[in-house]
Amino acid sequence: MARAGFGHGSWQARLRTGIIVFLALCVLALGSGYAYFRYQVSRINRVTIPGLAADGDSGDSIMNVLLVGSDSRATATGDIADATGKGDAGTTGQRSDTIMILHIDSGAQRAAILSIPRDLYVPIGGTGPKDKINASFSEGGPQLLIATIKQTLGIDINHYVEVDFESFSRIVDTIGGIKVYVDAPARDSMTGLDLPVAGCNELDGYQALAFVRSRYYETYENGRWVSGTNSDLDRITRQQDFIRRMMKKAISSGLGNPLTLNRLVNIGVSNLTVDQTMSTKDITTVARKFRSINPDTIDMLTLPTTDAYIGGAAVQLLDTKAAQQYIDRLNGVAVDDTTGVKPADVAIDVLNGNGFDASASKAASALTQAGFKVAATGDADTYSYSQTIVRYAPGRQDKAALLKNSLSAGAIVQSDPTLVNADVALILGADYTGVHLTGSSATQPAATTGASSAPAGPTTTLPRPSC
Repeated sequence: MARAGFGHGSWQARLRTGIIVFLALCVLALGSGYAYFRYQVSRINRVTIPGLAADGDSGDSIMNVLLVGSDSRATATGDIADATGKGDAGTTGQRSDTIMILHIDSGAQRAAILSIPRDLYVPIGGTGPKDKINASFSEGGPQLLIATIKQTLGIDINHYVEVDFESFSRIVDTIGGIKVYVDAPARDSMTGLDLPVAGCNELDGYQALAFVRSRYYETYENGRWVSGTNSDLDRITRQQDFIRRMMKKAISSGLGNPLTLNRLVNIGVSNLTVDQTMSTKDITTVARKFRSINPDTIDMLTLPTTDAYIGGAAVQLLDTKAAQQYIDRLNGVAVDDTTGVKPADVAIDVLNGNGFDASASKAASALTQAGFKVAATGDADTYSYSQTIVRYAPGRQDKAALLKNSLSAGAIVQSDPTLVNADVALILGADYTGVHLTGSSATQPAATTGASSAPAGPTTTLPRPSC
């Protein structure tokens, strides 16, 4: 089996594991007795981290929990050890490939998860030499990573949670696997990912880990395998979709079964590392928020960046202006939500409907450069579309309008109630000529006109089951 290279995709594993453990602890605390809950919390490994922001005293306070996925192979065994290259040169120690901030605003009853690209190029520690942000963890552990986030991004961190590969895989298996939807067959020889058919694929722990770690993700498009456009950002989009699915599965099945719940808790306490100040009250605060929340209502955000090459390496540069709204939100600063939807708010499925060579992948690259999020690429149901179509999920008309206005040749806009894995689907027709919008700060007014339902080529939508 091909071995995974240095630190592929652990951030997704970390985040998911942290969220699921929080959910499990929530139900445990509220349903099985506070004394037992306190006992379980006392078993979690703790690390001393100076410089964390103090928790607010008010019930309306905010909390930011840094979720880090360590790529340590120390506990990995069997297939997971093989897939992650345990024992290979360059895999000793640990690095942080997944960096996310779980934000809870108790007063506004809102929650969000902000993904920080591992390739974000910043001064380490805020004042040191510049490098990718994940280097701060390998050089100075959680304390240096938190200092880098604080000094470079200006985001206060209240608590810290760290998980590893093995626990993520075990959690997926414990709740009976996770179904994901892909628009085209997909693979990654580095992680062992193998999704041979388009549509719903049920992943066990091994394949789930391969999916979320994938940075060399390829899709089968127009008769050949095509590589993704941006390994770091594309992976974040896939992982955010997976997070929602895993949360739904845990809530609907895993957490309702006492035996499954107990196994999840044991996995959590055996593999979690938290900061020394995280109390039972802190965990129940997080738990209560997620106990009854609909995962679809959690805002999945990605720190806006632009592509660059420095010293021969691909990096991400912070889009300071576009990022400020996210930074303000995490710090509890009132954000003006009246400016309308932005490209960074729009997740797009890009489908080749014209038969041109790798047209979906090329369009995805252009859209990413314009600030949009590409959820997936693949083939449409036919290559005979003469006009480009933008199809939108229920309630996403404003996002469809923004995408249409960003296309050089425009598009026909149609509703698609079956679209569940992205906000909009872009089906490329023969008239597609590119994207004219650049910069992630452009907006579409919140009030938009009605969508056209005029046909353009075949109008049959691809099946998009919720899985």
